[in-house]
Amino acid sequence: MNFQLLKKRISLILIILFSSFHSFSQVPINTDGLKDFQLKRFAQNAQRKGDIYSAIVYFEAYLKNNTNSYGDWYEIANLYRRARDYQKSEKAYKTVIDNAITKFPDAQFYYARMLKANGNYEAAKTEYTKFTTSKNNADIENIKQLKKLAKAEILGCDTAIELSKGKYSAVVTHLDETINKAHVESSPFLLDSNTLIYTSLNEENLELYDPEKKDSIPVRKLYVAKKEEKQWKGGSLFKGPFNEKNVNVGNGTLSPDGKRFYFSKCKPNFEGKMICRIFVSTKEKEKWSEPKDLGDIVNSEEFTSTMPTVGIDSKKNQEVIYFVSDRTQGGKGGLDLWYTSYDAKKKVYKEPKNLGGTINTVGDEMTPTYDNENKTLYFSSDGFAGLGELDIFQSIGEIKSWSVPENIGAPFNSSADDIYYIKSKNTKEKSGFFVSNRKGGVSLMNETCCDDIYEYSDPQYLNIFIAGKIIEVTSDSLEKFVAPVVKAPVSLFKVNKDSTESLLKTTITNEKGEYSFQVEQGKTYKVLAEAQGFLNKKMEVSTETVTKSDTLITNIGIKQTPKGSIVISNIYYETAKADLRPESRASLDKELVDLLKDNPKLIIEISSHTDDVGTNEYNQKLSQARAESVVNYLIGHGIDKSRLIAKGYGEGKPIAPNTTPEGRQKNRRTEFKIIGYVKNVEVSYEE
Repeated sequence: MNFQLLKKRISLILIILFSSFHSFSQVPINTDGLKDFQLKRFAQNAQRKGDIYSAIVYFEAYLKNNTNSYGDWYEIANLYRRARDYQKSEKAYKTVIDNAITKFPDAQFYYARMLKANGNYEAAKTEYTKFTTSKNNADIENIKQLKKLAKAEILGCDTAIELSKGKYSAVVTHLDETINKAHVESSPFLLDSNTLIYTSLNEENLELYDPEKKDSIPVRKLYVAKKEEKQWKGGSLFKGPFNEKNVNVGNGTLSPDGKRFYFSKCKPNFEGKMICRIFVSTKEKEKWSEPKDLGDIVNSEEFTSTMPTVGIDSKKNQEVIYFVSDRTQGGKGGLDLWYTSYDAKKKVYKEPKNLGGTINTVGDEMTPTYDNENKTLYFSSDGFAGLGELDIFQSIGEIKSWSVPENIGAPFNSSADDIYYIKSKNTKEKSGFFVSNRKGGVSLMNETCCDDIYEYSDPQYLNIFIAGKIIEVTSDSLEKFVAPVVKAPVSLFKVNKDSTESLLKTTITNEKGEYSFQVEQGKTYKVLAEAQGFLNKKMEVSTETVTKSDTLITNIGIKQTPKGSIVISNIYYETAKADLRPESRASLDKELVDLLKDNPKLIIEISSHTDDVGTNEYNQKLSQARAESVVNYLIGHGIDKSRLIAKGYGEGKPIAPNTTPEGRQKNRRTEFKIIGYVKNVEVSYEE
């Protein structure tokens, strides 16, 4: 071997997101004349150093002479997968499972994964199914975890074809060569409508470097792209105290008020593992301060912390930094999404907490971006059903309360990795950016090796609004109203597929009692009106059938909170029994179930009354049983029993003389009365 050649190596630096390390390629490498034991040793050494591409070159040369060395086929299959060469990885795993499946049982899982990454969903489903039912080393913990993922992947194969059809008419454009170079581009975010910040090596070609001179190794930096005549042009370094010599810098994001810039710095720790730490810079008199490390509470020497995005806690009005970490304590497996809150008064970041099992899986979750306007978290995962490797998902909520993640489908997701989804600042159009290693990008070692930035726009995007007035009424009719209700909170909820509701945003009515929300086509929403001294009222509005830009007028009438007892109409029981008749249930649904759900803090008394036919003792017991029957019906419809009091009054509180049939009928009634409010209880709409 020409050892002099090793002094000058060609650098290919890829941040492999799911492993959080750098790969330094040592190609071209002359393997002529090397013996098998040398090829094997060099391959293993390169593998230990994280030098994926050199390891591949040596293993390929070794396997030409040792085709039956299935342990090495397994190693190169893993290396191809890490290099995101899905085609070669698929073939290598197939060799392993055909000849050594009992020794390498996880090869079948990864073979299925590569089939899916190559868009062969039916074959992938078959292999995933075989893996879940296989008895090969089923007791090994790693296999148990992979089988959990395989079950999600089977569902993903079932839905991938449907998802690949796309729910949007978006046009996807590959940004030009001033931005997308031969290496990985990542983490785009908009500083303003015409300024895009992103991370890149900004290298046109492979560069020679001396591994003994660390200064010569290129690092990733923050760059700027500007929109010029509807075209994005990049390549300029982002000015400020952010980029640093010999340190990989990226994943920039702004706080909602624009005063703090968060980003990550990455470099190897003492064990050679690439560790990222989150930093923050504060804007002071139009200049950015020297970045500060968020400290050891958030960052770690042992685990990586990276990819920050910032939201605002709607209850405490504190900054919430969502980020990615591979810390194990409290994690769900692999890379997870975590959060820390910033206490502005004490100027400290709190102990990080995991976002929980709704978001995090035994797979990897990463590249979060948070839309504060719509309380929506976008992130990528390989642990949920999807089209391929990493897919982009969305979930509504904050902190630890989230709706079930929804795959956003094609054209944003593909059979490759799709990450870093962001929306533009223009609310009148559906546009933004994402990152992908799908076929068609700029590539080096293989056609799916490298991430590029893509822009999307939807020329058929509909501008839809739900708007109207909140008015005071005395009956269910909106025809005759008392007055508009001003400065009243109005909240918009999205109705999820599982019928749960997620709070999106809240506004206040103006001096005319008017409100307005921008919404999306193809969704179901609910609008909640609240006001001091009034009962809440919630109305459902659907945009499923909307086919053009429109404003859906939704006026909501709210009644003042009643001070006395209210008779519930059309409540009937079986003769001399407490059983509700079928027609009574419809009345309870209309008059009480919805009211109690719309007003989750009300405590009410359900009272039942009889006429004077029969003994006093008999009427007392019958009325109590009937009141309890109503309470049980409400509990069965999801109302907490602690909010319901059943009270039977027998014949003791007549509202009409018992001397006529009409009077006795009036006395046989069921009423409700507000007797209090639940205190110190937070209402959650995402459970």
